[in-house]
Amino acid sequence: MKKDKKTEESKQEENEDSMDRWIPSNSTHPLEYELYKLQSWMHIRTERYMKKKQRLQDHFLKERYEILQKYEDKIKELDATPLPPQKKPKLTHQEMSSSRRGESDVDKGGVNSCLK
Repeated sequence: MKKDKKTEESKQEENEDSMDRWIPSNSTHPLEYELYKLQSWMHIRTERYMKKKQRLQDHFLKERYEILQKYEDKIKELDATPLPPQKKPKLTHQEMSSSRRGESDVDKGGVNSCLK
């Protein structure tokens, strides 16, 4: 019984696919025929694009894996070394107030201060 259900479902999918495809007849309007040709062309190009996209993605993942394998020791070494804490520069009261107002060093001294 289960096989029959799967077979019926696959037949329904085939019928739906065949219904999606419109094939022009002799009595078809020329514009409809042109539309059919464009749709066919777009379908083919989309399939090519998806295949190429997948191929490039696979190639990228393969290269990434090879690089990770090649430099695995160096990556572990860099990950193991602790970074020293970075000191944040303390701003003076005047610098904090000017940064809040949106002033820059150029605004304070004019253009000539940059040229010195």
